[in-house]
Amino acid sequence: MLGRADGPGAAMRPSGAAKSAAVLAETARRAAAQAGLDLPVERAVVGAAGAGRSQEQAELEAALVEAGVARHVRVLADGEVALAAAFGTGPGILVNAGTGSIAYARDPSGELHRAGGYGWQLGDEGGGYWLGRRALDVAARSRDGRGEGSTLLARLLGALGLQHFDDLVRWTATATPTQMAALAPHVLNAAREGEGVARQAVDDAAHELVELAAVLVPHFPGTGPVPVAIAGGLLLPQSPLTAAFRARLGAALKRARLIPDRIDSAVGALKLAAESGG
Repeated sequence: MLGRADGPGAAMRPSGAAKSAAVLAETARRAAAQAGLDLPVERAVVGAAGAGRSQEQAELEAALVEAGVARHVRVLADGEVALAAAFGTGPGILVNAGTGSIAYARDPSGELHRAGGYGWQLGDEGGGYWLGRRALDVAARSRDGRGEGSTLLARLLGALGLQHFDDLVRWTATATPTQMAALAPHVLNAAREGEGVARQAVDDAAHELVELAAVLVPHFPGTGPVPVAIAGGLLLPQSPLTAAFRARLGAALKRARLIPDRIDSAVGALKLAAESGG
């Protein structure tokens, strides 16, 4: 039995099953070697970003079986695995903010629901790409003298090893969504240090993430509390985005009860692998 919850290069693109499987298979081999296991194992559960639809799941499952990871593979979206880590088979809402953003819910009857997670072209509001794009917008406005001054231009140039604003313009022409999302921590750092435009960007991101939870609350009948958990690289315990999300959630959704524990998606994958093994 192998529980696997996303990882480097695990993001799933349409028709990209073979490439994703190759990355995951190599990761599984290293993990198995450290644990003293032989591949293929009997069962594996994989949580992969971008694998929220049946076609992508089936393609990646077949590719991982062919790669010799496991005899039986179950592929789920990474947020669904985190949902299992947070609540097991019980009800609750999970908001995940990493490169993108998505929310999953399991209602009291056991039915799954989702909001967001449609990719950077269609949304992913409040996620890493969204915040990275916001950082570039602030940098450009600062360069022109529009809006409030900001240190973000200097932060981005330093982080990317660039000298001038024109270098940043050229960088954006070929930057991937993952590279754009890697700019998000600079917004969080500037917000942590009290910079106004960065704090506003973080607050706006928190608003978007709370909206994802808000559209799922109606799936929980009655007036009782609705448990909400958070996961993803942007919602770490000391992140200003986590603090802003907590504040907005309490103000906007009176029924919401934020779970304080950090969610370990790998634990959710192991739970699901154990359950699927009967």
